[in-house]
Amino acid sequence: SRTITGEIIKNEGPAGFKNASALTQSLIKLGFNVRRFKTGTPPRLDKFSINYNEFIEQKGDEGIQSFSFMTDKQPKNIESCWLGYTNEKTKQIVLDNLDRAPMYSGTIVGVGPRYCPSFETKIVRFRDKERHQLFLEPETLENDEIYLQGLSTSMPMDVQHELVASISGLEKTKIVKYGYAIEYDAIDCLDLYPTLEFKKVKGIFTAGQINGTSGYEEAGAQGVVAGINANQYIKGKESLILPRDSSYIGVLIDDLVTKGTNEPYRMMTSRAEYRLLLRQDNADLRLTEIGYKFGLVDKQRYKKFKTKL
Repeated sequence: SRTITGEIIKNEGPAGFKNASALTQSLIKLGFNVRRFKTGTPPRLDKFSINYNEFIEQKGDEGIQSFSFMTDKQPKNIESCWLGYTNEKTKQIVLDNLDRAPMYSGTIVGVGPRYCPSFETKIVRFRDKERHQLFLEPETLENDEIYLQGLSTSMPMDVQHELVASISGLEKTKIVKYGYAIEYDAIDCLDLYPTLEFKKVKGIFTAGQINGTSGYEEAGAQGVVAGINANQYIKGKESLILPRDSSYIGVLIDDLVTKGTNEPYRMMTSRAEYRLLLRQDNADLRLTEIGYKFGLVDKQRYKKFKTKL
């Protein structure tokens, strides 16, 4: 993988992590078909340098229903997001600097995600739009960084300063981390079984971005299934294959291994023909029996589930 910010190109993973530079060639030797994908990230801002009066507060929902059925205490949102917009000045800064944009200078060769394009791509693709929506999102309660959702960019640092400062409420905002594009190698998922095991070499299970997906949930979901199946493989036991009507994980993996993907794949509700059944309020009915069968649900939890049933 490599990260790209304007003219600065580094052979590294996200957030400065060391990359696995020799891994791709090893995979190719084993028979994997490899392609090149690209995703991006926005600048992170110092939350104390923002004028929140220029944004619209987006409070969290009250009376949240937990995703876990083992949650005893009602969760409560204690942080807000903030809604804002770019403007014609922001748009013009991008247009004036397109010659320095790696997305358009030929620097980036990977295929990007359709559903969260870079800000410069949005400007080029939708030139008629006067503004684009932004969300200020707290990254965590443990630090002071704000994720500028909607402004994913690989523009040079000086241009990123101009872009951020052009937005109402961010004129004096400090950029803590600059946005960047990241290119990486991914495999062709048609080479995988629904267990996420590689067809050509037994005992290799893959999950996450290497499978051509983009997103934390997508990676986590595959990691669960690949981990379970690697464990089952070692023990010589039955594999876990989740059908499409069981879960979004089932839809995700089935899409990957039967249809493949020619772009970073995101799990959307529109991909699931059973979307009316795949709700957080019935996840226990859909998956607890399977979890118990594979040793992932203990007897106490299973008993509680059967009592509810």
